[in-house]
Amino acid sequence: MNRRRLTLVGVALAALVATAGLAAAAPSENAQQSGPEAGQQGPPGELPGPAPEFVSDIHDLVSDFLNGALDGSLGGSLSDLADDFSGA
Repeated sequence: MNRRRLTLVGVALAALVATAGLAAAAPSENAQQSGPEAGQQGPPGELPGPAPEFVSDIHDLVSDFLNGALDGSLGGSLSDLADDFSGA
């Protein structure tokens, strides 16, 4: 019984490793393109613009909350920030 289980586990692991290997060996989308950009790795040429400043303010509020430096609740502070943004 133990030999059968070990064999089954071994076959399952071999199938899993083979499947993962095939997925890793598949060419990327960039490699399938034609033209001067074919085969290049990295982000596409047209990236979105920078995030608005209020996004940085939200990150700062969350960081302050996690560090314990925020007075009051995170929800209230985010609500106040949203009110400031919508009123601008």
